[in-house]
Amino acid sequence: MSAILRPYQSDITAEFERHIERGDRSILLVAPTGSGKTVIAAAIIAGSDRRVLVIAHRREIVSQTSDKLTARGVSHGIIQAGDEKKLRPMAAVQVASIQTLHARAIRSSSMLMPLADLLIIDEAHHACAMTYEKVIEAYPSAIVLGLTATPCRGDGRGLGGIFKTMIECPQVPDLIEQGYLVKSRVYAPVDPDLRGVRTQAGDYVESQLAERMDRDELVGDIVTHWFKYGQHRKTVAFACSVGHSTHIRDEFVKAGVRAEHLDGSTPIDERAAILPASPPARPRSSAIVWCSPRASIYPTWAALS
Repeated sequence: MSAILRPYQSDITAEFERHIERGDRSILLVAPTGSGKTVIAAAIIAGSDRRVLVIAHRREIVSQTSDKLTARGVSHGIIQAGDEKKLRPMAAVQVASIQTLHARAIRSSSMLMPLADLLIIDEAHHACAMTYEKVIEAYPSAIVLGLTATPCRGDGRGLGGIFKTMIECPQVPDLIEQGYLVKSRVYAPVDPDLRGVRTQAGDYVESQLAERMDRDELVGDIVTHWFKYGQHRKTVAFACSVGHSTHIRDEFVKAGVRAEHLDGSTPIDERAAILPASPPARPRSSAIVWCSPRASIYPTWAALS
């Protein structure tokens, strides 16, 4: 795993330190998917002697952050249910599941909050949730760094109540031009009828959208066009609901394609089996992972095989 930074990643780590020197204490890093937010955070951590707490809301993000820290030679502990062997309470850097940290250190007193001069919040658009607010309140003197590709809350409101300064990464067109992302090809074979589907906070109401999208003709069309255009590539799809996701999976299985479903309630052992920590040496090109919209999975190898 390479620890060499891209030029813009080096620029952002330097910009972060300049903000700190100016006295900024709450900074939001806005960077698109694929730009390497976690790599940048790991470089910031490795480049100073601060005590750091990184919090994330999914096991995959905790694991990804741990991998990036290891690549930079940063000793750290992990606070996450089921990962007790990775506890390192004396380490200056801690990577924590927000659910585990809140349950153990705030809702109960089974552990103390880790010492931290820098609090890093991954997927920072969740930072207004009560669990995150309680953690932020526990570190009134710490620098707070939020990482996100979408600098607004799920209800459409901004994050200005927490973050006062913003650092922007190059955006997708820039990253494509610089050769870090591939150009996208978009196919839209069916134009679903969304008349009458209500919007809320700038987005479709999920329950109504799922009902309109989970139709046999639409799901079947996905399978047909995957065979036509997908060229049997490993694929990740985001469905409108759990029912929609399982319907798509079932249709692919009927067509002889190995497919899996993931959602936020998928048990840990099943997630681990579906999303191995690293790609197999000879991945099966027909293996497809389907997940519902809030599953937040990171199969970074799936789109590359």
